[in-house]
Parts: sequence; structure tokens; C-alpha cells
Amino acid sequence: MNKSNRSSLLFVVLAIGFSYSYWGLFFLSDQELLPFDPSSDLMGALRGYGPSLAAIIAAAVVYGRNGLRELWMRVTMWRIPLWLLASAIVVPVLVNLVLLFLVHSAGVDLVLNLKSVSLPKLILIFFFFAIVDGPIGEEVGWRGFLLPRLLEKHGVIFASALIGVVWFVWHLPLYVATERFDITLDFLLSYLFNNVAFSFLHTWFFLRSGGSALLSIIFHTAGNYCVFLSITLFPEVEQWPFSQHLYAGILVVAAIFAGVSIWRNPGYREGKQNDCVANKVV
Repeated sequence: MNKSNRSSLLFVVLAIGFSYSYWGLFFLSDQELLPFDPSSDLMGALRGYGPSLAAIIAAAVVYGRNGLRELWMRVTMWRIPLWLLASAIVVPVLVNLVLLFLVHSAGVDLVLNLKSVSLPKLILIFFFFAIVDGPIGEEVGWRGFLLPRLLEKHGVIFASALIGVVWFVWHLPLYVATERFDITLDFLLSYLFNNVAFSFLHTWFFLRSGGSALLSIIFHTAGNYCVFLSITLFPEVEQWPFSQHLYAGILVVAAIFAGVSIWRNPGYREGKQNDCVANKVV
């Protein structure tokens, strides 16, 4: 097994292992075997950092200093075209605007809720989402470490689909442990499509940026934040039983457009990008 495959496998095992370990803490807590509460705010903030920690460990074990250097350069790669940076924010906005439009068209009466909402608070929540709600803790691993290795060996379709499935499997024990959602077959299917579609969109941004994980962090943050705004300003959206399915469907359509864009570029189609980071490290 070559270094790329070995490091990818190690990363996936560690990332999913950390996730299921978090679930295990709740079992131990129920048995009164823990001196702390796993549902505390601190543990809630740390639970999403498993992929980043897994990436750091895998990079250090398999590649040594060069692996850590490459990972750091991807995360700090800030020289991104302005249009691409704007797109990473605008795309989630458009997805949620389409969702609101379709929900309203389906007969749901959307009433704007401005209670307890202020501009300074909304700005702070954006950065809170980046640090605590997953983007930094996840994207260092998913797009900073795993994606470039899968693209190198397997191309866009396989790499994006596999990361989407792994991403989905990683989320499940976190949601089950905290009882964040009602885990039904209906939910699982729509959430799987959600993750795979988002994975293809992330790949599009990654290829266009020349391998920047920082852009993935921004895109992930914008996606989470826009969902938060939609259900905060229009609570009826979350209460409507088909909103999750509709959201997943919109993402799938967006992912298809991204896939077509990639497929029209032979270099991107094969998973090859102008990887500035890898070129510098090598």
C-alpha cells in the first residue's frame, strides 16, 4: 500500500473513531463512569475537531514534517481570486433563498422573525460557526488532507462521492449522541444526499482555488450560517416536514452544475488541479 492510500485509510479510521468515541462518552456518562458531562458546551465545541486532529496525526505519521507543512499551507492559502471567494458565500445564500421561495410556493406562510436579532450578534455568530460548529475542525481534514490524496489516485467523482459518504458516517454518532435530530430512514437518506452533494461543491471550489482548504472553511461556514439564518428568521421552514428533502434536492441540482463544470475541463475531470501547495512542498 502506497503512502497516499495508507495515509487516507489512517485518516478515515481516526476521524470516524474519534466520532464514535464521542458517542461512547455518553454511554459511559449514563453508567456514571465519567467525572465530567459530555454534553457540556466545551465538549460540544471539541467534538467537531476529530477530522482536523486525524489529519494532523496521519500527516505526521506517514509524511513527517513535509506532510504537516503541506497541511498548514493548504489551510493558510489565502490568495484566492475575489470572485471565487465571493462565490463561496453567494452560493449558500442562493441555495437558501431558493429553499425559502419553494417552501413559500408550497403554501407555507413565512413570517419574518426579528426578535432577539441584531447585526452585531449576527456577525459574532458567523465567526462562532466557523470555530465551534465544524468548519475549522472538519475542513482541515476533509479537504485539507483527504481530498487531494483521493483526487490524485481516483479522480473527481469517486473522491467527492467517497468523502460525502465518509462525512455522512462521521456525523451520525454525533447526532445520535446529542439527540439533535430524529434519526429515521427518511432523515438518513436526505442527509446522505445532502453530504454527497455538498462534497461535490467543495471539490469544485477546491479545484478552482488550486487546492485551498481555507476556501472550504469559508464555504462550509457560509453554508451552516445561511441555514441558521433561514430557520432563525423564518421558523416555519424548520417546522415544515419536507424542508430537509427540499434542501437536499436543491444541493443535488447545484452539485450537478458543479459536476458538469468540472467535466468540461479535462484536467479537473481527472482530479488534476493547479496544486500550488503540493508543487511547493515537492
